[in-house]
Order: sequence, then C-alpha cells, then structure tokens
Amino acid sequence: MKLYRHALPFLHAAAAVAAVAAASCGGGVERAPLLADATIAEPTAGSAPAPDAPDAPDAPDAPDAPGAPRDGAPGDHRFCGWLHEFRGDPASTELGYDTFAAHAGAFDVVHPKWWRVASPTTFENHPRGRSAPFGGFHDRRVLDATTAGGGRTRLVPLVAAVDRPDVAAVHAMIHDPALRAEHVAGLVAIAVKNGYDGLDVDYEHLSSVLGPGETVEAERAAFSAFVGELARALHARGKTLSLAVPAVASARGVYDYEALSASADHVHVMGYDYHWGGGSHAGPVAPLGWLERTVAYIGGIDGGARRERFLLGLPNYGLLGPEAAEGGGAVVGCEPLSKCLELAGDGYETSTDHMGRCAEDGGERFAAGRAPNRVLPSGEHLFFEDLESLEEKVNAARQGGLGGVTYWSIGGEPGGAAFFSMIERHFPR
Repeated sequence: MKLYRHALPFLHAAAAVAAVAAASCGGGVERAPLLADATIAEPTAGSAPAPDAPDAPDAPDAPDAPGAPRDGAPGDHRFCGWLHEFRGDPASTELGYDTFAAHAGAFDVVHPKWWRVASPTTFENHPRGRSAPFGGFHDRRVLDATTAGGGRTRLVPLVAAVDRPDVAAVHAMIHDPALRAEHVAGLVAIAVKNGYDGLDVDYEHLSSVLGPGETVEAERAAFSAFVGELARALHARGKTLSLAVPAVASARGVYDYEALSASADHVHVMGYDYHWGGGSHAGPVAPLGWLERTVAYIGGIDGGARRERFLLGLPNYGLLGPEAAEGGGAVVGCEPLSKCLELAGDGYETSTDHMGRCAEDGGERFAAGRAPNRVLPSGEHLFFEDLESLEEKVNAARQGGLGGVTYWSIGGEPGGAAFFSMIERHFPR
C-alpha cells in the first residue's frame, strides 16, 4: 500500500527490483512482496515480545477502557491516513508529520506505521536490521494532536508484515493455535501499554508464502479466524481493530471481505497497485473501473449492510518507468504526489489508452478514468494522480455507500489544503 510496501523510493532503482514478480496489469489478486525491505540485513538478535518492546520517549499514558463500544458508528471513521518513515528521505518523513499536525482536525483517525511483525510471537518498532525506531515513532506531533494528548483524532497505529520474513512469520502463526494466542496477546499488550485507541493490521502477500500442499482456501480460513480472535481480544479491552487489505472483487483469495468485516471495526481497501513499483511496466496505479468493481462487490456484502465499515484507500504516489515490458528499465515509485506533479510540470496528459491494452487475469479490461501521465525527456512514462483524479475516486466511494476514504500516505497531497476541502465535501462530518 505504500512506499517500502507498494512503491519503491522516489526515483530510486533498487537492485532488488529485478527479482520482483514480473507480472503487471493487475496480474493476480495479491502481489508478490517487493524486495526493498527484504534486501536489508537480517533482524537484530533477541527480538522482544510486545510487552517488552523498546519504549519511546514521552510515550503516552495507557488508560484501560474495558467494555468500550465497538468503533462502528456511521461517520466516526470517514477520513484517515497512514504515516510512515521515508527511508533515505528524512525531509519527506518530516513533511508527513508536519502535514498531519497542521490538519489533524480533518482526520477522524491516524495510522502511523510504528510496528512490524518480527516473528510469530514478537513485534518490533524499528525496521529489520536496525535498532533505532521508525522515524516518527511516538512523535509529539502525533501524540499531542490525538486522543493521547486530549484531541479528537483517534490514534490507531499500523502493525505491518510486508517483507517476506515477516509474512512467513504471520503464515506460521495463523495456523498454530498456541502461536496465534500469543500473537494476539502481544498485540493487545501493545495497544493497552501505549494507550492507543486500537490497532490497524496490515498483513500482506500471504498467498506468496504457501508451501507444498498448502492452499489459499486454508490460508483464507486461518486468517479470518485470526482476525476474529484478535477483534474479540481488542474489543474486550475497549480497543478497536481495523485492517488494510488489497482491492478484490471476490472471496477467492486470502482476504475474505465478508468474514473480515464481520469481525473488524473497519476495513481499509488498498485501492492501488494495479500497476506497482517493481512490476514489468508502468501504468495507472488505480484505474477507476477497477476500483468501481471493488466498490460494487462491497455493496453486495450482507445485503449492503456493511458498506460503511469499508474505506477506499487512495494513492498519494505515482509510478515511473517503461510503459511496455519490452521497454526495459525499472518501474519505481514517485512519492508523494507533490514530487510527481513537480516532475510532470504543466500540460501533462489526463487520459491514456494504456488500459485498453492491459488486461487483468481473465481478460477483463477496466476504464482508466482520469489518468494524469507524461512521457519524460528520458523516455520513461510517469503515471500519477492529481486533485481531480483523486476526487473522481472519492466520489466513487461516496456513491457506492462506503464509510469514507484513507490514503497512503500523509504529506505532499496534490492541491495542499484543497485536498482536505475536497474530502470534506464528499464525506462531511
């Protein structure tokens, strides 16, 4: 969903790109994980279980609120966003945190990426192979502007498993009742100890680590059971659970929207990565027709009764690379969109015929919608979003009855303050 999740660093062609799955154009419900994280050194020895994870300076108090109501009232989670460390680009990390502080009142919830799975039963607040916490971990700009500091915005940090070792740990955990119970207890301890309002869980690429004889069906059942167990445990302590999941239009993959939305308070649908960093070629990150198909699928779950539990995820990044697989070169991320707009300059194209030549598995072709793009002097093709193309997607979420929108990631939004005004028009308080 994201830089070091879905897009590579801005204009940085990592050597690992060549090892990423070559399929593109929506080639599969779940993507093979990018290797930007996996190329880093192995984790430091002695990963600690969650209750003993490294403390951060000025960590918030940890009020215990057993019996708090489920976070599911209409309109209480209509707009949120993720924060993360831009590795190798501290200025962009600072931009994200500064932007949140300046617009905190616009967000109902914020999801900073502060934790990751380190083993089936342990968690870390730092990247693999580094002891220093994630940039922005327990930053006062977040703590002071959220419920931790008396604000209205709820603090629900992200716990991620994206690179292959962490995904493999999740896979092992969900199939072992004892490991699952310990994992759930660790997550609850993180939320309670740190006084968070809840947790946002982003465990990706689970179908990519299946071994001989293992099936997607079994993975789906195990992951859904884990989410149910975690939701019950968090709710018992007055904490909420939200999920980040890929955009799908059926229950054939690992992520069963019907089962997950029956347990979690909210489901963030990552409405991007139709084309992605490390893929075989560049193209629209979030074609409108593809998103509309997912929104329509959500509308049929439980007769439409759960639509408001789903939020559509928007991309605050673009892609740069060859438009055709045979063109050679790497597809890399351009994040945030303010950098893409600067690179594109004035007079860029707002439509493309690329989607007419680029079909998802099964042969279905999707309308691109408004698709800002430009061929650069280098010959590389830049695909990105502007304020109008994002509004087109926000409008699709509103018309489909979804509860709101989220985005990866906060900072450098196209239009600046106009972006937040646009969200408010479509999803007012």
